[in-house]
Amino acid sequence: MKTIEVSAAIIHRGRQVLLCQRAEGTNCELLWEFPGGKVENGETYRECLIRECREELGIVIQPETHLCDILYHYPEFTVNLHFYISKILKGTPSNIEHRKIHWCSMDELTAMLLCPADQKMLTENRSRIEVLLGNDES
Repeated sequence: MKTIEVSAAIIHRGRQVLLCQRAEGTNCELLWEFPGGKVENGETYRECLIRECREELGIVIQPETHLCDILYHYPEFTVNLHFYISKILKGTPSNIEHRKIHWCSMDELTAMLLCPADQKMLTENRSRIEVLLGNDES
């Protein structure tokens, strides 16, 4: 089974994080995910995140802290997701490719219908995310 390398950003604004809703007709349609995408040849995980967020949200981000890696087996493929706590350096997120984008609190986040790989990450790392975001009042 093919494994796809993907980088994902937990973009925060204070104690809120940015989620993107997948478009209709895509894998995991209408479910929510952390922004990011497939790593291209010769690209680091951080470079991938910077490129994907520029292309899909029109912002410049800084991946700050590597949170974790999540391996998830979908029926058609396996995804190896590399999650980074990230902040916006320039711009305001625009909905360029997704159905919707939404800033949400950690409590709201747990009620969102996430893609299975993102849900696995959140289930395993929620308390660590809360600690990492806890000191940021910006």
